[in-house]
Amino acid sequence: MTTERERQLEEVLARMLQPAKGIPFEVVIRSLCGVGVEKFDVTQPDNKEALDKIVDALRKTCRTVQAKPIERPRPNEVGNDMEPFVINALKANGLKAAPPKTKAGLGKATGYPDIKIETGKLPIYLEVKSYAATTADSSMRSFYLSPAEDPKVSDDGYHLLVGFEIERNGNLYTPVGFGLVDLYGLNCDMKAEFNSDNRRLYEKKRLLAKEKVPPNGRPA
Repeated sequence: MTTERERQLEEVLARMLQPAKGIPFEVVIRSLCGVGVEKFDVTQPDNKEALDKIVDALRKTCRTVQAKPIERPRPNEVGNDMEPFVINALKANGLKAAPPKTKAGLGKATGYPDIKIETGKLPIYLEVKSYAATTADSSMRSFYLSPAEDPKVSDDGYHLLVGFEIERNGNLYTPVGFGLVDLYGLNCDMKAEFNSDNRRLYEKKRLLAKEKVPPNGRPA
């Protein structure tokens, strides 16, 4: 039997789980990381200079990978594979670029963002993505931000995202273009989810049946 307190908690949880839409990106970053997001004003000379170097680096990244396409059985991680090429090209253009450290000063491979460019003033955070030409206008989710105890965004700054357009030929992936966007003002949606892990999912008290079924000729 459900108690009154349990009923109240269920009602509160149900309200909390209602999807929220149209939250500005800068509000999300302020809430998750406690720092500000500035609009990238291309009329400022320093920003224009940095933009020219970044765009040229992205162009060079495409040429480098075109010479030796990325080989993968699935396209899921192609964006991740592009990151070191982008960093190398940014460095070659005189920009100080590297994966960002967390607020605690630690290295962290996963999570937003992928690259931090130090400019002497506000840093530029750069996220690297990839997409197929056929999905460029898709409404399916392609950009994610999750809360982290130790986030990789530690300073006020600019937030840009580059999406490389990828062509596939078998297991080979080649960038044939890119789009660079300013994330300031991007409307984001929030949808809560529940999750668990294998340790809890397959714990003994939950099992109804478990057995090995080896292929023919292989001992059990």
